[in-house]
Amino acid sequence: MHSGIQGILLAAGRSQRFGGDKRFAPIAGRPMALHTALRWKEVMGQALLVVLRADDVELAALLAAQDIAYTHCPDASQGMGHSLAHGVRCRARASGWVVGLADMPQLRPSTVLCVARALGPGRIVVPTCDGVRGHPVGFDAVFGPALMALKGDQGARALLLAHPQALHPIEQPDPGMLIDVDRPDQIPDAGARC
Repeated sequence: MHSGIQGILLAAGRSQRFGGDKRFAPIAGRPMALHTALRWKEVMGQALLVVLRADDVELAALLAAQDIAYTHCPDASQGMGHSLAHGVRCRARASGWVVGLADMPQLRPSTVLCVARALGPGRIVVPTCDGVRGHPVGFDAVFGPALMALKGDQGARALLLAHPQALHPIEQPDPGMLIDVDRPDQIPDAGARC
């Protein structure tokens, strides 16, 4: 992995539209959040941090058993911005961050790696599939203070809008970068490769 770049995987949501805790929905025989984290670990190795809610004992234990670092965000209930800011603060010395969502189990590890490799001075790297922006998004360290100041539920969207000159799109043949699971009927089929 490129020196100093950290992966931040956000897994602290409340699954309000799912009807239960979607992070534990089974994907390939394991909970979705763990499945996604293991795919990220394939390319990020130890440079991966999963952001959890303060009360996430069971998921923390599952991650620890796979040697995946995690942190508990005390104010995760206030929105994704808080979780993202917390994760970046925990890895504040990084040269950049690749930020993704644990409810995107079909995202290819190669896309995570391409975003990390495309990071450079002053860049915000956004992968696209057929011209449509997806996840994860990479941020150079210069955006650290702005990321650490995020609040609410908008994530880093405002940061992208405020710095259009920094956007560096990279086209990837990965429709999984556009698919997040919000409802049970969006869970990939058990036989599908994801």
